[in-house]
Amino acid sequence: MASNGISPETAKGATTVGIPVTKILSTFVANAGPQILTNRMRERLKEYLIDFIAVTLAASHSSDSTVAICNAVKALGGQAGSSTVLGKGKMFTPQYAGLLNAALGHSLDFDDTYAPGTLHAGVTAIAAGLTQAELLGEVADTDRFLIAVAVGYEITCRLGKELGNEAYARGFHNTSTAGIFGAVATIAVLKNLSVDLIENAFGLAGSKASGTMQYLENGSWNKRLHPGFAVHDAFLCTALAEAGVIGAAKIFEGPFGFLQGYSPKVDKDLAYLTSDLGQRWEFLETSLKPYPACRMTHGFIEHAAKFGFDKGCVTADEVKQITLSLSPNNVSVVGATTKNKIHPENMVDAQFSAYFTTANSFLFGSANGVRCYEKDRLSNSDIRQLCDKTTCVADKSLRQFGSKLRIDYENGTFDQVTIPYPLGEAQHPFTRDQVDAKFFSLVNPVLGEERASLIRDIVNDIEEHRVTELLQLLL
Repeated sequence: MASNGISPETAKGATTVGIPVTKILSTFVANAGPQILTNRMRERLKEYLIDFIAVTLAASHSSDSTVAICNAVKALGGQAGSSTVLGKGKMFTPQYAGLLNAALGHSLDFDDTYAPGTLHAGVTAIAAGLTQAELLGEVADTDRFLIAVAVGYEITCRLGKELGNEAYARGFHNTSTAGIFGAVATIAVLKNLSVDLIENAFGLAGSKASGTMQYLENGSWNKRLHPGFAVHDAFLCTALAEAGVIGAAKIFEGPFGFLQGYSPKVDKDLAYLTSDLGQRWEFLETSLKPYPACRMTHGFIEHAAKFGFDKGCVTADEVKQITLSLSPNNVSVVGATTKNKIHPENMVDAQFSAYFTTANSFLFGSANGVRCYEKDRLSNSDIRQLCDKTTCVADKSLRQFGSKLRIDYENGTFDQVTIPYPLGEAQHPFTRDQVDAKFFSLVNPVLGEERASLIRDIVNDIEEHRVTELLQLLL
């Protein structure tokens, strides 16, 4: 298969100087065709799609921020169209349908995760793809939709990997800052845009890429909106480019461009970023989440339940100390010694608290879903007692979402485990049966088991259906 990027040989010895990243990525997007779809890609894309549908539908009916966000969209005239928002109907303008689908898909923090980029790529690629495919109607065949979503994932993941955790340290949320480019790419593939138009759209998107980590200060809903803003603005930037508006050139590699501005990482490898496009698919490392919490806490959630709840009759009084080890970058996100981490009082703070998620899982098990964020759990005295006995430490030997858990008991015994990969990663896989179980647990309460089964079956055989047919079941 031909590659649209530079060769592996060139990549190995190349420097980052003079590599036309924007042109290479734009050419890859413009030339993406049926030859890129492998059986493995199809299988994974179907899993990602079924998972996106599940978490989005669940949030449309249960997330505490949904009503307020939808009311704002209505006030802005966003309900003056015919595009579909999952669980909310077919009445929205395209850019606001994209905003809502992406925001809802991220609202429970239950969406898929790409560990090397510390981001969620599907929430922007799939949201943009569903809306654009619906706009095109019968013109958009399903293979074209799958190609577009794959390319959107890939652009987001490659950029996110290059941004690295260093971008988080600077205060940027990779999901949205890289995600807008993935959303533009998805739309561009579906619309068969030219290289020049894609470069312009990317150039314009560079001025709309945004999303700060400051939401951690007070458990705000900013994070839920980040991918929504990205998809909304991707439609805007693409429309501007198609209308002839000129975007910034060299938006990725330029001296004042995206990679320079959004990450202090000094060893940027633009050769690797652009090599083997269409052959090496970074997005296939994307994992699905078993728990609605920050991915950095998942190892603790899984194993704390095994040490406590699953054994039965283990109480907070029996625990002397809990030690949670994470990478230095991850400590700052979920393990800081701040009041809203140690004793969170809202869902977002709790999702980003290694203290709370570990204590809750130890006492109540890992199969809580969003139930664990209700007020009685947030104020539970036993959970709070365990949080006070917990220490988070930085461990430079841990990478990405790896972690270590040690629980010392009052009787002098202890449990400990090193968790290099949380459940859902390729090295600790989430099976298709688990994907389906998660799907039904989230969709059955919203649409009923019969309709949920039909949706799952259509996604499994998506090549035999149209995206519009699927969307009719998701209203």
